[in-house]
Amino acid sequence: MSRELRHLLPTLLLATALLASPGGCTPCPEKLASIDEIVTAHNANAAAVPQLWARVELSVTLKPDGMPEVTWRSGSPTSLLLYRRGKSPNGPHDFVLVGRETAAVELFRMGSGTAQNLYYFWYKLGDRAQAWFGRLDLAGAPDVKYLPIDPTQLLGVLGITPLPGQPGQLPAAALSMRNTPGDCAYVVKVIEPQPVSNRVRFTREMIIPWRDGEPLHPKQVNIFDGAGRRAMTATLSDYRPIDVSSMDDPPAKSPVMPTDIDIVCNKLPGVTTVVRRIHLRISKMTVEDIWLPEAVTFQPPAGAKVVQVDANVDRPAGKHTMPPTKGAVTQHAETNAKRGEQ
Repeated sequence: MSRELRHLLPTLLLATALLASPGGCTPCPEKLASIDEIVTAHNANAAAVPQLWARVELSVTLKPDGMPEVTWRSGSPTSLLLYRRGKSPNGPHDFVLVGRETAAVELFRMGSGTAQNLYYFWYKLGDRAQAWFGRLDLAGAPDVKYLPIDPTQLLGVLGITPLPGQPGQLPAAALSMRNTPGDCAYVVKVIEPQPVSNRVRFTREMIIPWRDGEPLHPKQVNIFDGAGRRAMTATLSDYRPIDVSSMDDPPAKSPVMPTDIDIVCNKLPGVTTVVRRIHLRISKMTVEDIWLPEAVTFQPPAGAKVVQVDANVDRPAGKHTMPPTKGAVTQHAETNAKRGEQ
């Protein structure tokens, strides 16, 4: 072997190793968590959060019909996030995200209320206002018109509602893997029967980093529409503990949730996307019971154009829906909270 070749040999060996590992990245770990371990860890965290009250700093990009795209930033945590677990682990649950400039000025609400059996979204920008609502038991059914952002799916990105955990039953959670060096991840897909049609469909997938010694916290959640298209992508980071000190028997380990959530609503053919992007910075999370059930009631602002997204869908027999109060302005500062709404 010539002296020149001996000098080149280390470089050739390094190049061969890099080619064998795409991008020169670290191989995926040998240790692998099962779907049961992932679901158990997730659900243990969710079980410690029977309800939630939190402050939110918001940035929202909207494109209402006939208006230019507009981005509103609160600049401080003036908005609220409220959640209360439903009777069934798989939902529905009571939930609302209140976007507001001040305690007295609301710009939008998105949420779901089990008492009314409704999910909804409304906004009010100056003299323009519009509202959409649908029945919870029909969320995701065929022929449901597009809601600007589906609150029933938005709740799934917070990590505080359980994953399906009964083997052989629907809804279910299934696991696939990304095992390319440099892109090692668990991909947990949630599978549910579609209301009315009863067809099995993917509703969301959670991307969880696959790294030794790291907690099984999702870094991304993809939300799919009824046609199987990726409608929303949420990037999650900065997991922090929730205050559980008010509980009579608090868990030994505080539950956590992502406090930096960036949601992009994807452009879909033939679909008008009113909400383009929403960024949440969440703080002061607590499970203390400090808000009333009326906080999740659907009450669109006065003068809003109200659209029922499932008006052409037949409801399954035996279901009941309370009619929404149209034209009523939500007086949340007086009736919707024991503290913090004021």
